[in-house]
Amino acid sequence: MIDSDSDWLALMAPQLTIAVAVLEEQHLTRAAQRLRIPQPTVSAAMHRIAKAIGTPLVQPSGRGIVATAAGRAFLAGGREALISLRAARQELQDVIDPDRGRVALGFLHSRGLRDVPALLDAFLAAYPEVSFTLRQGPAADLIDQMRSGLLDVVIVAPLPTQDDQLESVVLDDEPLYLTVASDHRLAKRRSVELRQAAGEYFIALTPGHGLRQTFDQMCRQAGFEPALAFEGEEVATLRGLVGVGLGIAVLPKAPHDEKSIVELTISKPASHRLVGAVWLKDRRPPPAARRFIAFLSTSGARVLNQAHHG
Repeated sequence: MIDSDSDWLALMAPQLTIAVAVLEEQHLTRAAQRLRIPQPTVSAAMHRIAKAIGTPLVQPSGRGIVATAAGRAFLAGGREALISLRAARQELQDVIDPDRGRVALGFLHSRGLRDVPALLDAFLAAYPEVSFTLRQGPAADLIDQMRSGLLDVVIVAPLPTQDDQLESVVLDDEPLYLTVASDHRLAKRRSVELRQAAGEYFIALTPGHGLRQTFDQMCRQAGFEPALAFEGEEVATLRGLVGVGLGIAVLPKAPHDEKSIVELTISKPASHRLVGAVWLKDRRPPPAARRFIAFLSTSGARVLNQAHHG
């Protein structure tokens, strides 16, 4: 057992990022991929920690691993330590060179084709020395990563509500359309009530995605439970499946005209979602992230409006 703070810090400081990643991911391979290091390095670090403290932080469970009581006890403090170390580095960087820095930005896959490039291009025109680390994924995962200190700000839809730990700004009010194949029975219509498509097979994102939550809510409001033919991980794939006639979907407008699909206005229920930037209210972000959040708050909506209609 480790009895002194100096021995504890000598052991844990180099391994802290690995231990927290493994406990959060509950998976050695995913932790290694997240940290961009070999899996044997992750396994060896966890074995060293277990040997030094006299008990493992994780244990096998089925084909994966789960946190032990010791791991659960360690995780909260480990997260806070990483957050403090990152904040100290960023504050030091601000003193040394206030015009440089790195922003850890998370965003939905659907925002990566046009919105994020437009926002970064406009921001970097004013702050060319700032760099970005980019992560993509479902909204819930991105917000969890932000809470754990891996991300400074995330761009998601719909915006989370009833969470007093988060602060946000609306960047876009995005219409959603009933997307069907060009030879579908509804393709010649200009608009449709969602309930008129209740008997169709739908294609949707997997649970956990913000668009899936919006779609499920719209179907409940329309009075039916959708029959799902496919569930996917990104909007572009769903649109492709619709185009070959494998189902229909509720999706944002395609960034480019596609002859294989038709996008119908949904007259009922309300068919839109708020796209916005979200950050933690009570955590002071690093200087570069503060500049980016200020830019999103004052200019983000205007930049996206120009990108969509320019």
